[in-house]
Amino acid sequence: MEKVIIKAMTKKLIVGALFVGLSCSTAIAVAQDAARTRLNHFFTEVNSLSGSFNQQVYDKKGKIIQKSAGRLYLSRPGKFRWVYATPDPQEIIADGKNVWIYDKDLEQVTVKPMRAAISSTPIAILTQKVSPDSQFQVRKLTDKTAGLDWFNLKPHRSSNDFKYIQLGLDMKGSLRKMVMFDKLGQKTVVNLNVRNNAPVSNKQFFFKPPAGVDVIGKPS
Repeated sequence: MEKVIIKAMTKKLIVGALFVGLSCSTAIAVAQDAARTRLNHFFTEVNSLSGSFNQQVYDKKGKIIQKSAGRLYLSRPGKFRWVYATPDPQEIIADGKNVWIYDKDLEQVTVKPMRAAISSTPIAILTQKVSPDSQFQVRKLTDKTAGLDWFNLKPHRSSNDFKYIQLGLDMKGSLRKMVMFDKLGQKTVVNLNVRNNAPVSNKQFFFKPPAGVDVIGKPS
């Protein structure tokens, strides 16, 4: 009789453990699906971004070798303005056809057709209004650093600029962090404080080289 009771209790414990395990697995799957939906929504339903950023570049030993901060404006598809205020004033403007890089200290402007300038760079992923699966192998990470949902994006085609990107989104579907790993072992971390679908004037994406600066390259 005692053995029967023990067996019955053991069976209940096993069944209970299996039920808990299945419930946890289901909850994790639901949470991952919800996070993935937010990621896809960010890339396919968000038309514009506006806000500030700060950026740190680390060498392969983990030492910070560069810090910068500024503002950014983005309008999908194909337009952005990345303004570095500190430490060295610089602006990067994509007007939909060309990318302009204006270095105020050097009094120099470099211009390239947009496809050639950013097609293989991390910023390209932000300018396009398509699911990231079209260009990247997307994997949801278990890490919840800073309370964000993290995704690892590895390009389908090898890039000369970076190995992979990690994106951190909050529960509202806003991009808060970008971490880029290049082939030299360096890591670039960009912290974002931006608004999704914020009103952004088209004037932000118009650029005319100031008088007297050197212009390298030709716009398309």
